[in-house]
Amino acid sequence: MSQHATSDIRNIALIGGPGTGKTSLVEAILHGTGVVGRMGTVGDGNTVSDFGEDEREKKHSLQASFMHVEHKGVYYNLCDAPGYPDFVGEAACALAGAESALLFVNASQGVTFPSRKIWDLAGKLGRARGIVVTHVDQHEFDPVELCATIGEALSARCVPINLPDATGAALSKVTNVPLGEGGELQEQRQALLEAVVEVDEDAMTRFLEEDVLPDPDEASRLLTQSIIAGEMVPVFFVASTSSVGAMELLEAARTALPSPAAGPFYKDGDGETIQPDGDDGVALVVNVVIDAFVGKLSILRVVSGKLSAGSTMKLARLDKSLKLAHLQAMQGKDHKEIHDAVAGDIIAVAKLDDLEIGDTLHSGAARIVEPLPMPKPMAARAIEPANHADDIKLSEALRRAASEDPAFTFERDEHTGELVVHGSSLMHIETMLKRIKARSHVEIEVHLPRVALKETVTGSSPGHHRHKKQTGGRGQFAEVFLEVEAAERGSGLQFLDETVGGSVPKQFIPAIEKGIRDVMTKGIIAGYRVEDVTVRVKDGKFHDVDSDEASFKLAGGRAFKDGFAKAHPVLLEPLLDVEVAVPSRFMGAITSDMTGRRGQISGMDALGDIQVIRARVPQREVLTYPTVLHSLTSGEGSFTAEFHDYEVVPGNIQQELMAEYKPQDED
Repeated sequence: MSQHATSDIRNIALIGGPGTGKTSLVEAILHGTGVVGRMGTVGDGNTVSDFGEDEREKKHSLQASFMHVEHKGVYYNLCDAPGYPDFVGEAACALAGAESALLFVNASQGVTFPSRKIWDLAGKLGRARGIVVTHVDQHEFDPVELCATIGEALSARCVPINLPDATGAALSKVTNVPLGEGGELQEQRQALLEAVVEVDEDAMTRFLEEDVLPDPDEASRLLTQSIIAGEMVPVFFVASTSSVGAMELLEAARTALPSPAAGPFYKDGDGETIQPDGDDGVALVVNVVIDAFVGKLSILRVVSGKLSAGSTMKLARLDKSLKLAHLQAMQGKDHKEIHDAVAGDIIAVAKLDDLEIGDTLHSGAARIVEPLPMPKPMAARAIEPANHADDIKLSEALRRAASEDPAFTFERDEHTGELVVHGSSLMHIETMLKRIKARSHVEIEVHLPRVALKETVTGSSPGHHRHKKQTGGRGQFAEVFLEVEAAERGSGLQFLDETVGGSVPKQFIPAIEKGIRDVMTKGIIAGYRVEDVTVRVKDGKFHDVDSDEASFKLAGGRAFKDGFAKAHPVLLEPLLDVEVAVPSRFMGAITSDMTGRRGQISGMDALGDIQVIRARVPQREVLTYPTVLHSLTSGEGSFTAEFHDYEVVPGNIQQELMAEYKPQDED
């Protein structure tokens, strides 16, 4: 693998919606370069990219898969990312390892909303971006007009890098636009060169003043520079399933797309560029795969320097030395052992359980690669094993699954005690839980998570309890008088001892506080944690023999409950600031649904055909929103949510919650 130089590498992430032909094109390229003798198909479930059992079953990609080919002296790392937005975390991993991102667009569909989202993500990450128009043989259209339409949808200057001789059934070949004189497509060559000279002042001056276009070598450099800068977006045409245009795309990518030596470059934690030709080896963990045979497989992008099999590198996060016993080149599920890797290579290392996505490995001066931001999961479900003897097995299976997918997380909610998993969508969560069940053989029960509401008071009231119990021997006695009142939000419990004259011995005051805190944890009116109250212990009585800490703990807790219940108690619910982005035709349905969820619309913006709605919504009303949004927009909508604050629950809803809790409380 070290036979090639960094400048001869092209790392390309293939992104786009489902059914746009990414996997089929990879198969065509692997066949065209002699890697596979027979092309597989998505329908038959025998492609190199989609090798997982769940992928073959569903007939679409669920995980990012890495392949490589060599062609005419160039080494291509191709990463096929899932098309469904439910698996955007995997697409983000693909982008983390590549300089270039090619967005696949079905010629008959144009740019869909999910495609726009992943396109924007690639732009935010600074990737050089291009467009691949697929299914050219299945529909008749004007390629130049389609380029203009795509450019308008993406607010980009789209220029064809190659063109088909026809569209629909008449398609027979795709021809690359030449950078030199002679041959076909001279008119398109003129338009392409006029576009690329704009990125360089000298070239632009020569063209404007002397009508001189750059020679092929300079044109290739300017083309790549223009793509990196985002000044121009190259458009490639292919017919994925029939292979027409596949090798032409590979050839055009060699000329147009940047190598790791040209950028865009990775940065360290201080924002400084990490040069690929550095002396020290630096690598970024861009993905993790759990392999049934080799265990945990970590995918590394070599950022700088050189890595060798058997060498030792330091894991920056843990300041721990790790030995890279074996390096492997990936071809889907198959791995080939290699001796070393240079900057730009994407490789795999096995059985290093400490590695996580976003980790940095280095061999010299500690330079931590700035991790690329990952999408925040928006859907949540509470889970538990059907048999609680499987708690440990489930926990380990969750940990391994979360290490594979940055958009899948889990936590034990400290307020509700529930085990909650988070994902990009309900479909994403269901897929991950199915995978966990297959690996761990643990039956999992799933339900909506309980939102952690809070209980507090809005007024003040005295509370009192007298505890007296005689059992024949030593008895129990304690009496507590206190005052419960509202405190500032976020202040928790303000506990004040205002007793005088020794009415309550000082050694029993901590027991009163402990009793109050125990009651606060369990809740009083609806079973939620009590927050933000001030308790003033005013008076009490004790017995020289029968009073002890347990008695005052019980009396303190019950006096608090008495005072709390009379101090105008209320429930507080968390509010989220929600931002929903949808095509404008869904605007009415979204705003109507949001109002029905007790949401308050706070603003709207139009970004072309996309409407962005901002609202403040109770968290309880958002639990089912990912599924509803998908249904209302046919999968074209997306949303983000951030915690805002707590607000008093409306009276009617509070009464319902209190009624639900009362039987449990009495029990």
